[in-house]
Amino acid sequence: MHGASTSTRDARLERVSNQRGGAMFRFHVLGLLRNRTTFHGYALMKEYNRRTGREFGAGYFYRQLGDLSEMGFVEPAERKLGADPRRAPYRITRAGIEAFDRWFAEVPREPLEPDVTPVGRAMFFNDVEPEAAARVLATWQRDLVEQARNLERDLEYARKRHTDPADVRPMLIERDLARVDSDLGFLEAVGEMLARRLDAEACRGSCEGATSEKPDRSA
Repeated sequence: MHGASTSTRDARLERVSNQRGGAMFRFHVLGLLRNRTTFHGYALMKEYNRRTGREFGAGYFYRQLGDLSEMGFVEPAERKLGADPRRAPYRITRAGIEAFDRWFAEVPREPLEPDVTPVGRAMFFNDVEPEAAARVLATWQRDLVEQARNLERDLEYARKRHTDPADVRPMLIERDLARVDSDLGFLEAVGEMLARRLDAEACRGSCEGATSEKPDRSA
């Protein structure tokens, strides 16, 4: 399986995810592993619950890890000395990182559940490079703005065409428009957080550069 093409492995990952519950859940597991050397199922459970407030048992995460290992996206890691022998650690592979990054950068077109929307993916902004996160954020914002414009046109048309007070079509469009507006507000706040992170990293880089260039006056 490790020799399968990128597209084949990505397709299998999404297909298996759909079959076993949580269309995007395995990508979430990869995201939690992306910047960590090792993680076992129990630690994954605690981190996922902390980030999302959603409860899953550790056994569920170990099953995900087993499937991801078969697909070559994660691999067993060496257990630390004195670690609980019941908790098998895993680390993400290069193929797993690439699969997660491709998924993360996609613009969701059918936000049928929270995990599929940009808001659901935003919990991983600190797990990718800030420049990449900023590019993805800008893409999502442009797409949502376009969605809002289309919904506003649909709403205007629906109000003119559907004059029956019992017709819920305009209200459904208003609901969708409110969701898009909410997502835009959320992403604006995320953008401000990313800007602060980029500024902090730029400052740290310039400060380190200044320190390295400082002349030695001890001679």
